[in-house]
Amino acid sequence: MFQDWVIVPTWRSPAFCFLRKWVILFFVPGCLSLAWVSRSEADQPFSWQSVSFDGGPAFLLGGSVEGVLNGKPVESTNLLDLENTGMMFHVRWGSYVLPHLGLRFSVGYETFSANRGFSGLSGMPLTVGATVPLWDPREVERHIIPYFAADLGPSFNSLSTNSGNAGSVSFTADAGAGLMYRINDQFSLYGEAVATYIDSPISTRGLASSSSNLSSGPLWTLPVVFGVTYEFRTPGSAPPS
Repeated sequence: MFQDWVIVPTWRSPAFCFLRKWVILFFVPGCLSLAWVSRSEADQPFSWQSVSFDGGPAFLLGGSVEGVLNGKPVESTNLLDLENTGMMFHVRWGSYVLPHLGLRFSVGYETFSANRGFSGLSGMPLTVGATVPLWDPREVERHIIPYFAADLGPSFNSLSTNSGNAGSVSFTADAGAGLMYRINDQFSLYGEAVATYIDSPISTRGLASSSSNLSSGPLWTLPVVFGVTYEFRTPGSAPPS
């Protein structure tokens, strides 16, 4: 499904610079968490591995597109008129490296259904990111743990036309928050909402035919996902404070 992608070099766009500042601001609390770890905690090994699966609705917040699709001008320049609410899924690998800092790698799939004669947009983001739990996950008396999250990486986008794939490979980043509910030492449930930026997911550059000539601006979405985590390596309980 993902083929003939066009790489759009928009890494220096103002929107990317804006998101980069947000990502930096997000990671600062994670770095500052080093100061919160007492010497007794720092002397103990802290690392566990986990795999997660989640899914849920992906709400469109904003986006624009212009041009011709399969020989016909698009009926609206607003992507909210051309795409309906979609679905988002992730498979994630995660590792907590500090009591207040976790790292994760995610493979996602996002798809939207078409409207008003347009084509359905889909994407496969491959992202790296971090989570910042507000409480030490090892504290057994805390079953519900709020956390912040952010990710970034490439998104391999797809939009079908009569001439081929009009999706591009573009930069994506997200930031948001979630709640984790620990069932036991190995399983937990979580819900997460992250505002997501996708830089120009549609482009027909490189297509041989001129029947489709499309370009898009940045796309903003809000996935709200619910998932389950299996922890296959745990660090034990938190040291006494």
